[in-house]
Amino acid sequence: MNKKIISLFFLYLIQFIVTSCDPCHEVRTYERKYNGLEVRTWDTSGFQTSAIDGTVNKNSFGLTLLVQSELNQIAYHQRKTSFSGFGFASAYAWSCPDDEYIIVDPIDSIEITVVNTENQKEIMVTDNFTTPGYDGEPITITELFEDRAEWHDSFQFDLTEYDKVPNSSIFKIKVFLESGIELTQETEIVAFEE
Repeated sequence: MNKKIISLFFLYLIQFIVTSCDPCHEVRTYERKYNGLEVRTWDTSGFQTSAIDGTVNKNSFGLTLLVQSELNQIAYHQRKTSFSGFGFASAYAWSCPDDEYIIVDPIDSIEITVVNTENQKEIMVTDNFTTPGYDGEPITITELFEDRAEWHDSFQFDLTEYDKVPNSSIFKIKVFLESGIELTQETEIVAFEE
């Protein structure tokens, strides 16, 4: 009888050890602060997007904006071992909590202007660019910021309205943060095919 009780005790102990193992990492809290902007120009014609080499069609022009940031860990939450469930509370082990990211100064809006290299005239073209919305349909940059659910630090925009865009252009991109800070970058001269 004692052997059965000891065997059951060891069986339960092994089950407790195996099911109590927590594959989750400790939850960390990070603070993200935007501090720079990188802009890339693309030729979107063909089957694969490529960097612009020479001239490009206006209907095949795209921009990628990479908002650079500094990421600092500000908190570390160590998980405590709980013996209250006698090993059966570990059913939650497969739903590990995610790290938390706090954006110190979120992005408020993006503005794009085009400079005609022949006469230096600037034209606002923010809404001439679109990006896929949440349902896959193209939306303008303004619509993206009106219907935002969560922020990202990179954006891809396609030039879809190009009537006012000169054949020799420089694009100026401004990212405005909620505090009023402005991150600015401009492209090299983009030569569009006539």
